[in-house]
Amino acid sequence: MARSLTIGSRTARVAAVCAIAASVALTQAGSANAASKNRLPNGKKLKAGQCISDGPASRKAKFCVGKNYDIFVTYKKLTCVVYKAKGHLKGPSSYVQVAKNGDVRFYQYSGGRMLWHSKTSKFKGAALVVGSSIPGKQAVLGVDTGKAFFIIKKCPYNG
Repeated sequence: MARSLTIGSRTARVAAVCAIAASVALTQAGSANAASKNRLPNGKKLKAGQCISDGPASRKAKFCVGKNYDIFVTYKKLTCVVYKAKGHLKGPSSYVQVAKNGDVRFYQYSGGRMLWHSKTSKFKGAALVVGSSIPGKQAVLGVDTGKAFFIIKKCPYNG
């Protein structure tokens, strides 16, 4: 027998609908499917010149590791920088990795210094996810822990 839940106020109903929609979206985007092209699973690396992407061509969201010690998100034709090294450095050996503790880290090279990190540690099994949003008209880069979603960058940023 199905249970029915009555929500009294309009604000509470809207909040409940939004929470359900977000949960469904994260479940679909966050499936542990190895063939998923929009996520970097825990322990995996994304090397210079590589990207993860999501969405149709008209509103494709991409997260890429550049060849000049930079990491960035693109949405349509707009590029939003997540991290860019100072100066004119070039390094084909830089990479992004999701550490076992859930922290997303950007390294200069294997065994080299860490240039940037997401500060999302303590989430074992987390994955880096990029997605495009029709309502927000933006790309969203975040860490999916399976229980929560932490936004790292929105492109374009709408507040």
